[in-house]
Amino acid sequence: MLELIGDILNWAAAGVFFPLFFLPLALLLGGGRNATIIWIVIVSAIIGAGLVFVWATPILRLTANRDQALIFAALFAISAVAVTISGGVAKTVARLSLVFEELARLAGRAVMWLLLVMALVQFGIVILRYVFGINYIYMQESITYMHGAVFLVAGGYALLTDDHVRVDIFYREASARTKALIDFLGSYFFLFPVCLLLLWAASPYVATSWAVGEGSNESSGIQALYLLKSLVPAFAILIAMSGFTLAARAGSTLGERR
Repeated sequence: MLELIGDILNWAAAGVFFPLFFLPLALLLGGGRNATIIWIVIVSAIIGAGLVFVWATPILRLTANRDQALIFAALFAISAVAVTISGGVAKTVARLSLVFEELARLAGRAVMWLLLVMALVQFGIVILRYVFGINYIYMQESITYMHGAVFLVAGGYALLTDDHVRVDIFYREASARTKALIDFLGSYFFLFPVCLLLLWAASPYVATSWAVGEGSNESSGIQALYLLKSLVPAFAILIAMSGFTLAARAGSTLGERR
């Protein structure tokens, strides 16, 4: 059952979530007029390349599931119809940008409270250990859980608010258009590919953990390691959502001066 749910989520992400990434690109290239057609062409070309790869896998001695490739194409077709019905690429980008931004901000604000809880728990651990000589493994492990949650879940929020660590060479002094161009190209050449790679690599890793109900190596530890590992794909999705919003903003800035 868990494997079936995992497959559904994976292919829903591949067939629906992945094509949505290219909406801001299509909007910028199409200027709002032919954006829907350009979007369909871009994603269809990518799907076509994927299908060719699947067809060539016997030659390359690799394995691939043709049924899954067809599911991917079918889901994209449904996405294309939904975008068209909703009013086209421009309206879809505007709506999704607001929704994704709100989700990323809510997630970030929610886990920020864990910083206070983490500090209090750590203070309690020190007092119990060095004053009373008592040690609880689950309290120590809870620090790791909370730290991981803050780092992974708040990543998208930090990207939106530009609170992440930036190795800045010329970005700060650049013009608004140059910054928008860097954000736009960075989203498509670096951010989105890394997010997709994380989702692809983490899926079997998390699925295995859920299947065995993976927990702490310590009997008195927290027996929910699968929940902690599930934050990895959550991180990738939240970062991708924030990247979509940044790409939409950057595309809007670049489009104003066309």
